[in-house]
Amino acid sequence: MKQLIKPSALAAGIAAIAAVLSGCGAGDYPGPAVPQSGPPPPTVPVAVKITADFGQSIEGWKGESTDYGDGDAPDFVVFEQRTVDAPLTGKGYYMAGHNRSDDMFLYVRKQFGGFVPSTSYKVTFSVKFSTDVSSGCSGVGGAPGESVFVIGAASATEPKSVLKDGRNTLNLDRGNQGTGGKDGQVLGNIGNTQECGVTKAEFKTVKSAEPLIVKTDADGKMWLLAGIDSGFEAASRINIQTVVVDADPVK
Repeated sequence: MKQLIKPSALAAGIAAIAAVLSGCGAGDYPGPAVPQSGPPPPTVPVAVKITADFGQSIEGWKGESTDYGDGDAPDFVVFEQRTVDAPLTGKGYYMAGHNRSDDMFLYVRKQFGGFVPSTSYKVTFSVKFSTDVSSGCSGVGGAPGESVFVIGAASATEPKSVLKDGRNTLNLDRGNQGTGGKDGQVLGNIGNTQECGVTKAEFKTVKSAEPLIVKTDADGKMWLLAGIDSGFEAASRINIQTVVVDADPVK
């Protein structure tokens, strides 16, 4: 037996719904949830310190090789978190490769925020790493220690390898080997204090001699880069423990 709804009850229900809808104008509907992208960038420039501790994590950092052509790309390229060589302890961001082009560049990069948008900062680097490469040796193309340069760079543009005149090269002006550029600088080399022929891992820290001037992007972000540029035509390696960057507003 079908149950009939009385017209009076139906009319009352429709009236109730209409009353609710009339109290909720179109502007009251909240709409779909909008994902939050974090706090807005600051408006007043202040000094910023960034410390990347690769003994704890390498998350967000990406490695890449460049400075080569089709026939001389580096072999055995490695980017990974790895325990440092004994007698040292701890972990770091290990990068290694075999230079076949006489100009191998290995680097890791990551973007950081927290800066005032479109603002210039004076940026300096301090990079601590472990190396078992002794000093005072000679090699093909250059010394295995003194001809493998530690590089720091910063830019609003993402560092990446691009094809130019038939060769893969970095899209930033970071200089080349022992010479810095507008976006990068030479911090030192990977040679340690051991005499040639002695293989023993040591910690070494290299720093900026002067700051880079870097302008942030429209979102208050910049990319940081650390790596090695090798003129030594064989295997090179480094295990970075920390990268510390100080950015002071240009006044």
